[in-house]
Amino acid sequence: MIRFALERIIGLILVLLAVSAIVFGLGSLIPGDLATVLVGSEGATPEQFERVREELGLNDPLIVQYGRWMGGVVQGDFGVSPITGRSVNAELASQVPVSLELTILALMASTLIGIPLGILAAVHANKAWDFVIRAALLVGFSVPIFVAGILLLLFGSKYLTPLYAASYTPISESIAENLRSMFFPVMSIAIPVAAMTMQMTRTSMLETLGQHYITMARAKGARRPNILYIHALKNAMSPVLTLLGFQFGILLGGLFVVEAIFSLPGVGRGLLVAIGQRDYPLVMAITMVIATAFVVVNVLVDLLYPILDPRQRAAR
Repeated sequence: MIRFALERIIGLILVLLAVSAIVFGLGSLIPGDLATVLVGSEGATPEQFERVREELGLNDPLIVQYGRWMGGVVQGDFGVSPITGRSVNAELASQVPVSLELTILALMASTLIGIPLGILAAVHANKAWDFVIRAALLVGFSVPIFVAGILLLLFGSKYLTPLYAASYTPISESIAENLRSMFFPVMSIAIPVAAMTMQMTRTSMLETLGQHYITMARAKGARRPNILYIHALKNAMSPVLTLLGFQFGILLGGLFVVEAIFSLPGVGRGLLVAIGQRDYPLVMAITMVIATAFVVVNVLVDLLYPILDPRQRAAR
């Protein structure tokens, strides 16, 4: 088990190094550079461009620039934004908590919706309840998130004003107002994600309920709730947990539309603004944060497998 954990951690480090190299390399391929952003493209002389590039170290070989940037990243320093003049770390400190909260709440809501409905659909497989649940969530899954967000925004502002908040409230100011401002953004994400969770739970539960040990438990007279929630669900959770870990990374990196619709100051909205302003240090920092969160969560999911399934513990 310790060896397995060490292998996953080493793999995590190698993946992050590869991602950092790709992110930095792609950033260098974008037309223009920091000198263009700082000096401007109109009225500037070649001497001014050259002087700024020399001061910023942009004339150094790419590998040297990457090493200098990675040296700062390893120490937790992503540099300074040439647009705002603020530390990139300060920008991340204001944006990451918003997106992280939205992602966690959406994942929790989708899990609380999807897993119980997946169990219910599996228990009543190919019956009325199964078809109703799958059809309802399929409709929710088919509606694009940006459409669902706009519809919920209009519906909430007109008919559910007690749950609607026009602007984001930080959790440090008021927990109640913060949850109120997060309700509709969370639901616009949770509904389509819950459909995937439900389908995975249903499929995994059906496969598990067909195993011999479930048949044996029934033959011994085990109570139905014990069979479903003790014997079957625990062993059926591995693929569902994999999906949840995958969804976490996808949600954290795919909140651009939702954060823009509901005016949430998170990394998705921040990344769009940074790209539009050609704020390269902030773009690379946000990309690295998203990639790190995705990889770390999926490694943690891998480490949870042996806890949920003793058979995998023995194999590792």
